[in-house]
Amino acid sequence: MRQWNYLQFTLHPRHLDSISTILAELGTRGIHEQALKSEEILLRAYFDPSSDIGRVHRGFQARCRAAAVPLGDCATGIEQEHDWLKEWRRKLKPFPVGDRFWIIPGPRVSGTAAQDRISMWLEPRMAFGTGTHESTQLCLEVLERLPLTGRIVLDIGTGSGILAIASAKLGAESVLACDIDPEAIQVAEDNCRRNRVDRRVRLFTGGVETLSGSGFDVVLANLEVDLIRRKLNDFGQLLNPRGCLILSGLLERDATDLCQSPNVRDLPLTLSQDLAKQEWRCLVFRRDPVNPRGTL
Repeated sequence: MRQWNYLQFTLHPRHLDSISTILAELGTRGIHEQALKSEEILLRAYFDPSSDIGRVHRGFQARCRAAAVPLGDCATGIEQEHDWLKEWRRKLKPFPVGDRFWIIPGPRVSGTAAQDRISMWLEPRMAFGTGTHESTQLCLEVLERLPLTGRIVLDIGTGSGILAIASAKLGAESVLACDIDPEAIQVAEDNCRRNRVDRRVRLFTGGVETLSGSGFDVVLANLEVDLIRRKLNDFGQLLNPRGCLILSGLLERDATDLCQSPNVRDLPLTLSQDLAKQEWRCLVFRRDPVNPRGTL
């Protein structure tokens, strides 16, 4: 049975995005979260058995100090694979999201489709996007209300491909989805085939910097807030006039700061929706048909 190294620690939910980015850059192969009564999160991040977990531990703590992210009881350990991944899969059950979606998670194409709902079969494996996280659910709730028939969609940081699949099932003419993680792209490809939308969803490994010009009616970015801040101008450039930009993965404070930022106010984007679920927010912008406030 394969064994995995892990880091385990507690943190406040507002630091989850920053921590996730640090762990991803250190090469984590999966993250398990558990809510605690103290309102903190117990987080366990898994690394390859061949990794030097002591070195990973030291590097992780140094980067957290540099980012001013406080941690509690950070420790390392070893765990058998079946104790977490297989058990997690076994417990997955179908569930509704929004008014229109029915998510059937797991490694097999099984489960009963819900009447009057759009079913999506997902095997997330190590990619983000089971449909259980509030930031993903907010994106799905925005998508289900958009007139997507015949539209062209870009999904940045696609993870499991859930938002790309949802867009295609809602009638999008074509969907381009990208992720910097090659394993996430493989997971998304498998899920697109499983949902029979692979002819309308094109995936590639990389970021938006490889794209140029506008041409998308909808741009989805369910990402860590620092990445959204750095890439916001690039996201807007890819939008058609009157196109829709959906930003999620934002905590309440981050969303408020982003809306009040001079960089956002200077862009030809108008906030049209501000949705909340628990402590998470999703912002929906429309690109102005003319550009009176600056350039993208």
